[in-house]
Amino acid sequence: MAKFTGILSESLIAVKSFKLRTFFSVIGIAFGIASLSIIVAAVEGAFKRAYEVVESFGPDSVLIFGGSQEQKGIRNRRKTLTIYDIQDLTRAFPEIKLIMPIVRVRTKVYYRGQVEETRLYGVDTNFEEAWSWYLLEGRMFTEEELKRKENLCIIGKYIKETMFKNEDPLGKSIVLNRLPCRIIGVLSERGTTPTGRNLDNRVLMPYTTVMYKINHDPIYISSIRIRYYPEVDLGDVINETKRFLVMKHHARKDDFFILSPTEILDFLVALTGTLILFLGFSSTISLSIGGFVLANLFLLSVSERKKEIGIRKALGAKKKDIMLQFVTEAVIITSIGAVLGFCLGVFSAKLLKNVADFPVHFSVEGFLIALVVSFIVGVLSSLNPAIKAANLNPIDAIRG
Repeated sequence: MAKFTGILSESLIAVKSFKLRTFFSVIGIAFGIASLSIIVAAVEGAFKRAYEVVESFGPDSVLIFGGSQEQKGIRNRRKTLTIYDIQDLTRAFPEIKLIMPIVRVRTKVYYRGQVEETRLYGVDTNFEEAWSWYLLEGRMFTEEELKRKENLCIIGKYIKETMFKNEDPLGKSIVLNRLPCRIIGVLSERGTTPTGRNLDNRVLMPYTTVMYKINHDPIYISSIRIRYYPEVDLGDVINETKRFLVMKHHARKDDFFILSPTEILDFLVALTGTLILFLGFSSTISLSIGGFVLANLFLLSVSERKKEIGIRKALGAKKKDIMLQFVTEAVIITSIGAVLGFCLGVFSAKLLKNVADFPVHFSVEGFLIALVVSFIVGVLSSLNPAIKAANLNPIDAIRG
């Protein structure tokens, strides 16, 4: 123990003495560890965000879109789902806990000279339960108001904050597609999707009002929201639903697309994969350069410290003691680089989150991974210089 304490003390003195070597080595390692820290944090953040998205979407839920999966753009989707599909699905599947039609329209909202691009959603009275998305203030429209096709609406928090600011929106009227509409509620904040779409920039209206007074189409709807009972096997019931709709629509090919929690998870993993791959490549290059710089500086250090090494060997220091000192110096330097790199990673991740709203989550595990990697880089980089120093002939070394 005393020997190790002595080696550690000597290593710390050497690290302090060779300031320029230490500085360049620390910087090289820090950039690599910063990239690695962001990767680990991005992976953890991505999966945490993925499960949050699935939770808000509903692990027991699906969303059926009209048009096939190839027609990915909402504007390009054909109208294939009808209001009668709602009735038929309800009768055919006792596993359905709740089912709701959705009519989606891209439009502009007008209020006292202000204009805002938004998405209008025609929904029914079950919206809150269907999406586990509740009102911040006001109320939902009733079944009677739905049947009467009332001009009522509920606005998202973004609409409230941008168009009404400090004004109370309840009871006020806005215009959507030339249709005046009285505000009766405000949705709670939901944030953005992983692709950056603002979920709070929306307006809800009774789907009957949207179908008859805006779309002038009493049959076709944009999508169907379904929540099943918790004990249902989601995979099996989705397959049954697909077969049912294919037969009902007499379609040779699916003319609809079912979005489930599984597809959401797959999409989010693919979305983060590119960034993680890029950062992984960057961190590998940075760590390789850092290790290369460290190895070369230590080789140079061996030449500069020949006399010191020769005197230590002449006084009885063994080869393993010399090797251990050089390796310890390298590990100290890379550990400092790891701490600095992790701090740099945290700072960079905050910028990434502010600029791109990318989810990052730093943890103790991430910091430990950074330390372990820095330890490995330190050992591998210093091994060759340490062996060279240990094999020096003490007499030749003292002569210089």
